[in-house]
Amino acid sequence: MAKPYQEGKGWAVRVRVRGQDIYLSGYDSAAEARKAAEKQRLAILETGKPARLGPHQTSVGVAFMDYAREKLPELKGAPQDARRINCYLRACSLPVIRLHAVEQAAKAGSVHWRVELADEETRTIPNSLQAHRRSQDARCQKSTKLLQQLARMPFADVTTYAVQQLMYAMRDEDYEPSTIRLEHAQLSRLFNYAHTKWSWTQPGVNPASGVDIPKINNARDRVLTQKEWNAIVQALQGYDNPYALPAFALLLETAMRSSEPLRQARWGDLDWARCVLKLRDSKVGPREVPLSPGAMGILRDLHARDGCPGPTARLLPTTYEALKKAWSTARTVAGLENVKPHDLRHTAATRYALDLNGNLPVLKLITGHKTDSQLMRYINLKSDDAVTRMHGHPMHPGAQPARVVETLTAQQSQSPPLLVAHGTPVVVECGEAVRPRSNVVVVDFARRSA
Repeated sequence: MAKPYQEGKGWAVRVRVRGQDIYLSGYDSAAEARKAAEKQRLAILETGKPARLGPHQTSVGVAFMDYAREKLPELKGAPQDARRINCYLRACSLPVIRLHAVEQAAKAGSVHWRVELADEETRTIPNSLQAHRRSQDARCQKSTKLLQQLARMPFADVTTYAVQQLMYAMRDEDYEPSTIRLEHAQLSRLFNYAHTKWSWTQPGVNPASGVDIPKINNARDRVLTQKEWNAIVQALQGYDNPYALPAFALLLETAMRSSEPLRQARWGDLDWARCVLKLRDSKVGPREVPLSPGAMGILRDLHARDGCPGPTARLLPTTYEALKKAWSTARTVAGLENVKPHDLRHTAATRYALDLNGNLPVLKLITGHKTDSQLMRYINLKSDDAVTRMHGHPMHPGAQPARVVETLTAQQSQSPPLLVAHGTPVVVECGEAVRPRSNVVVVDFARRSA
């Protein structure tokens, strides 16, 4: 055992165990330093030699870089993690993460991203954003400084206090509670990973555990009414992006997550005969999406309008950013507040819950949820829904949860909905088309001529 020595007003000790150099300092006596060194030695002998250079010779920033190379390839949400991790890499003047998508990553644990570390080019801020950036830098000055200190700190020396101070600074600078929680979760994952995968025994406990972070209430229960959806449709008629309205209509008919038809779905994944869309990957892994008559009509219209694209072509060759812009424009024109594209999933789940009398197994197949509790967050029934059922009163058509095609009277025939293909109204069923009925409203997805 190495002999402790006096360093300034305290005591320090250096010990080498299985090729791992450990330096401990700041103890009040030689006995305390010796006890700490023995504890470190026993921990390493029990867990094995630490991976890489170990926690004492690795900064938090370098640890994040190694974590990113090992862990991010298998994470579907890696782009969000990469943006946060890059802040720590920049603080240490390290190369930043660049992600490249890997196609056909369907199986659990498969590689979704190729991680590249590259020197970051000097970012040029447009003149129009100079004032905003200066204001942002001034507001975040304290948290930025604390993050930089944390990034350069030896991994083994990070304390709960250091993490807590960063969280408090972000709170005082009016960061959103969700942003603070994501930052905290990123740090917690790093320390857990280092402990379990790299056999790093220091810090002794995860310094992100026990940290006081603000509570958030981000649960949404916004359900679009038929009147509101009709206003969105009206606002998007003739919009520059011809895929905006069909995309939103498909989300409303299928309850899919926006990433599923945008990133995963190809025309070859669509089983026309079974009325099922086979997703090779999703948030919950591969799944089959049941398609309503309305959804089938939307897809038939898209397929014909795009000239019958091949099996590898995307269903919706547009981006989420483009759809967000279209939604923002339509929402403004329609005069709607506090409504987001993700609310279409809430709306569809709520509508199907009413249509299917709360059949949870079927509803989970439609939405892709694994548990009842997850599903129930998206079924947002109101007391009025219960009253109409209890008294047998029909709900006012304009107040019903939105659907692509509006039936004008509540309790009319069970006929399939009317859609438009090639500009000609047809009623679409799985495998056939019949004459339209008079109790439906036509939704034209075709792009208006200039």
